[in-house]
Amino acid sequence: MNVLDWIILAIVVMGIVIAVFGWDRYHGGRKTAASASAEPTAEVFTDPATGKRTRVWYNPGTGEREYRAE
Repeated sequence: MNVLDWIILAIVVMGIVIAVFGWDRYHGGRKTAASASAEPTAEVFTDPATGKRTRVWYNPGTGEREYRAE
């Protein structure tokens, strides 16, 4: 096998890995659709060192809890 064959093989393998595992898993960032349907709860935490408050947001569709600064 010459160098060109190795390069083509590497590109094919990378394409298969991206197709199977998904590019968005590692480069998707934050999902706005899930965050948009989240609702604030009554739970509020205060950091004793800084005094900053954090409210818990709950998304009933996915069951995820988010912590957002107030």
